[in-house]
Amino acid sequence: MIAMFDAASLRSGLRVLVVDGHADSRVLLTNLFELYGVETTTATCVREAIASLHQAFPDLLISELLLPGEDGYALISQVKDLEAMYQVQLPTIALTVCTTEHDQIHALTAGFCRHL
Repeated sequence: MIAMFDAASLRSGLRVLVVDGHADSRVLLTNLFELYGVETTTATCVREAIASLHQAFPDLLISELLLPGEDGYALISQVKDLEAMYQVQLPTIALTVCTTEHDQIHALTAGFCRHL
């Protein structure tokens, strides 16, 4: 039997930052998360994501690896620097169209917690 998604595991008040250069992806994830009471902030690029993180750290960061300008690897590098500066740990997920085994290894080695 396949386990179904347990919406009860999401808690109201959870804050997520979604970073993706494609508006459709940002809207889809925002709508999905907000259905379950998750506060969602979005960014289209690394610069916007880092500016958002300087204002407030979310509970989770989800990012595409293929971003306009700097890529998701540049983002995770800067996120790791901010974690050290602010002495926090931010769970991160690379939710990406880059799906090869090499992409997965690269994302995890770069610092993402998960690659999907």
